[in-house]
Amino acid sequence: MDFGQCQGIVAGAILPAIPLIVRYREQENVAFKLDPPSKPDLYRLFDNTGWAHLIEPQRFDPPADPRDHVPVRRYATSDEQYDSVDQLLEFLTRHISIERETLIALEWALHEIMDNVLSHAKSSVGGFVQATHYDHALEFIVADAGIGIPQSLNMRDHAAALERAVSEGGTRDARSNQGNGLYGTLQLALVSGGQFEIHSANGMLYLDGNSGAQRSREVRSPLNGTSVRCRIDIREPNLLQAALRFRGRRHDPQHDYTERTFGTDGGEMVYAIRERAIRDLGSRTGGARVRRQIENLLSDQDHVVIDFQDVDVVSSSFADEVFGRLFVDLGPRSFMSRIVLHNVNATIDGLIDRAIVQRTRTGNDPKA
Repeated sequence: MDFGQCQGIVAGAILPAIPLIVRYREQENVAFKLDPPSKPDLYRLFDNTGWAHLIEPQRFDPPADPRDHVPVRRYATSDEQYDSVDQLLEFLTRHISIERETLIALEWALHEIMDNVLSHAKSSVGGFVQATHYDHALEFIVADAGIGIPQSLNMRDHAAALERAVSEGGTRDARSNQGNGLYGTLQLALVSGGQFEIHSANGMLYLDGNSGAQRSREVRSPLNGTSVRCRIDIREPNLLQAALRFRGRRHDPQHDYTERTFGTDGGEMVYAIRERAIRDLGSRTGGARVRRQIENLLSDQDHVVIDFQDVDVVSSSFADEVFGRLFVDLGPRSFMSRIVLHNVNATIDGLIDRAIVQRTRTGNDPKA
C-alpha cells in the first residue's frame, strides 16, 4: 500500500479499509506492506493513529503514548467497547471544553453505533473506532468488516436500506426506542450543523446539517462491511434535549461518563490526582490537560474536590498551569469556594500558594 506521495488524508478515508486489511491478514494470510507518506507530518499521523501498525504490525509498533492523540481502537466484546469509549471521552475532556450534556450525547452515540457492530454486523474481526477533535467539532468513525446493513435488513436496494436504517425505529421497535441508534446519531449531527455519512455494501448515504446537502445512492465500488462517520458541532446549546427525541419524547441516556468516573455517593465530583493525572505532574503540558478536565467538571458543578492522596510532589509549572491559572480565571472568592483541596501535604500546598501569587502578578497571558 503505497502512500509515499500522499499529500493529505483523513480518518474517514482510511479507517473503512482497516477492518478489511486485518481480516485478510488474520484469516486469509494476506501480507500487507506499507509505504508510508514521505511528508513528516503525515508520517507521524500514520504512526500516532495506529494506522501504520494495523496495516503492517511486523514493522510498525502500536502508538506508545496516546495522551496527545486518539489512536484507532479495536474492540470485539462489550467490555472492550466500554473501555474504548471511556478512553475516547477521557482524551476529549482533557483537551477541549465540552458541556456535560454534550458529552452524554456523544457517549450515547458512540455506544449505539459501536454496539451495532457486535449485535448485527457479524464482523469476524470486531469493530474499529477513532475520534478526532477540531476547533468546534468532534468526529468519530466506526468501521467493521461484517455483512453490511443491506444484508442485515434483507434488502436488495442498498441505498434504500441505508435510508431505512437511519429512520426512526427503522431497524427494530420504535415503541421501545430500539433500533434508533443510527437515527439518533444522525439527529445529533443535523441539529448541530454537523455531518453524517454511511458506507455499507453498495450503498452510500450523506447528510450535511449546515448546508442541507443530502445524497443517497448506490456506488460501484462496494464496501465489504459498514463505516459510519458522524461530526457534531459541540457549540450547539442543549444538544441532548434538542436531538435525542424519539416519538416526540426526550430520551435520557443512562450512560454518564462524568458521573461514573468522578461522582461519589454523596453527590460530589472528586478529581483524584494520583489516579487521573500521575503522569502529568511534572510538566506544564500535563497541567494544561488536567486544568481542562477540571474546568469541564466545573461547568455544571458548584465545586470540585481535588484529592492529592498519595501524591508527594508536583512541579512548579504544573502548579502554576492548573491552580495559578484557575485562580485568575475564577477570581479569589470563586476559587476558594469551588476548588476544594484534600490530602495536600505542606510541600504541594506551598507550591500552589506560590504559583497563585506569581500568577496574579502576570495574569493569564497564554505566553506567561
